[in-house]
Amino acid sequence: MGSELLNWYCRPVANGVWTKKADSSFGAYTPCAVDSLVISISHLVLFGLCLYRIWLIKKNAKARRFCLRSNWYNYVLGLLAGYCVAEPLSRLIMSISIFNLDGGTGLAPFEATSLIIEALAWSCMVIMIGLETKIYIREFRWYVRFGVVYGLVGDAALLNAVLPMRDLYNGSALYLYISMVLCEVLFGFLLLVYVPNLNPYPGYITMQSESLDNVEYKALPEGDQICPERQASIFSRIYFGWITALMQIGYRRPITEKDVWKLDTWDQTETLTKKFTKKLG
Repeated sequence: MGSELLNWYCRPVANGVWTKKADSSFGAYTPCAVDSLVISISHLVLFGLCLYRIWLIKKNAKARRFCLRSNWYNYVLGLLAGYCVAEPLSRLIMSISIFNLDGGTGLAPFEATSLIIEALAWSCMVIMIGLETKIYIREFRWYVRFGVVYGLVGDAALLNAVLPMRDLYNGSALYLYISMVLCEVLFGFLLLVYVPNLNPYPGYITMQSESLDNVEYKALPEGDQICPERQASIFSRIYFGWITALMQIGYRRPITEKDVWKLDTWDQTETLTKKFTKKLG
């Protein structure tokens, strides 16, 4: 059953061009392996990164917001990204395959899936670039840029597989794909060197959140300092970041009784005893 499903998805041609001429241990499965394991995965990563940055722009109130002084650079990026959407969509609609070298027709399921993922990833990129013309944030931008580079590495791997077969191609399938790769290279270069000129977003006030991991510990002038464990975030609890402030004091000087936090009411012996007795009753 698994073998039948794999054969349906990859559609390998026994003793075909890829079996005879591909310098790969995958043999007839080379197109499926490269397209699925390299192109699809790299564009899924890019899709996830763009989607998360879109969420940050729209929903993250803690991110500091800016306005671009000029949108023309983003318009150029948007045009390039738009072409990277149009190319896989046109190949998908017109059933233009860059792997079918044995006279078959149509797209194999693996190639159609890869084209859909590519189109979704670059569509998400176009949306993100469009949002940046309205609201720009610095958070997560370098992750997206490295996601584009990761996609280019995948394209380089695919080109390395198909270029040795270039004499066997008829029509414009290969040239259409190469044009998209060149467009992606130009897009990636422009994005990597992009240093936007920013203005503060009008009427926006950044919501600052105090992190117990980074705040300097200061004893209260009157009363006791309550242990901050319960108010700490889930990550701070896992990695014990909430105790960092006390450790910093211990590094600078011996800890005194006044430095030690007072137990919160929920963690005091009397409270725990009452809860335990109530549960038993």
